[in-house]
Amino acid sequence: MAMHREERGRYLIEASAFHLGDGNKWQPRLTMTRMACANALSKSQSFPGLTPLFETAKGAVRYAADLGRSMADEGSPRLKV
Repeated sequence: MAMHREERGRYLIEASAFHLGDGNKWQPRLTMTRMACANALSKSQSFPGLTPLFETAKGAVRYAADLGRSMADEGSPRLKV
């Protein structure tokens, strides 16, 4: 499974791709972790069933990483951690 890890602001972005058995497609997966600080523990939120599906793992990972970056940068309401 392909994976990308990156720190962005106070978040750790973990983007990966899951190979679907039917049709040879790759599904993006994203986990956002708010890193621990002096007064708060780390906390994670997963986004496992992202769409669209991709022909390559690289494309799926790139999509998930880009989504994580924009969520961290823009303070997305979908991001609850």
